[in-house]
Amino acid sequence: MNTNVVCLKRSQIDQASEILANAFNDDPMFRYLSSEAEQARTNFLKWNCKTALRYCQPHNHIYTTASNLKGVAAWIPPGNSSFNILRLLPMLLALPFKLDWSKLGRVMSLLSTMEEHHKQDMPQPHWYLAMLGVAPAYQGQRIGSSLLQPILKQAEREGLPCYLETSTQQAVRFYQKQGFEVLWMGELPGGSPSLWTMKREPQRELVNG
Repeated sequence: MNTNVVCLKRSQIDQASEILANAFNDDPMFRYLSSEAEQARTNFLKWNCKTALRYCQPHNHIYTTASNLKGVAAWIPPGNSSFNILRLLPMLLALPFKLDWSKLGRVMSLLSTMEEHHKQDMPQPHWYLAMLGVAPAYQGQRIGSSLLQPILKQAEREGLPCYLETSTQQAVRFYQKQGFEVLWMGELPGGSPSLWTMKREPQRELVNG
């Protein structure tokens, strides 16, 4: 199946946030971080996904499917992958109003753990996959792998690695099929669902070819 992949328009961020929220609705890490109440969790997911897309949008490397949005892949280019505290500040200030205080510490622990391993794992320039999600109705149709291709191919040409975090074994298997390898697997301090960090080295034969 040939999927036409295009850059996401700023006007599509709300719709893309809905798609990502639906894609991550059953994600164990998001369930660990958010409210047990269904509507509160849905609202937090939508807000979180919209915040992430707005953070990535200035770099202009968010990809979706043409005509009908079926999924979203948001990348951050080399040299910009560490969290920018000033740009994150609005999100951090809003968090206490989006979550119970009991969950707030979990979010901060996740951000801290992700940043610690990111810096440790990837001291060199690299592409960072901030989010990838496919609408449930279109999963299993190779939409996700198609959305990754623009940057995987660019990374190959540049001879640069790619990096991501994920929190399900199913996602780990998917990314392994795309050439990623697990660097670290563990839990947040105090216990949480498992978190994996993964890296994809450029394929030498493609870079040289």
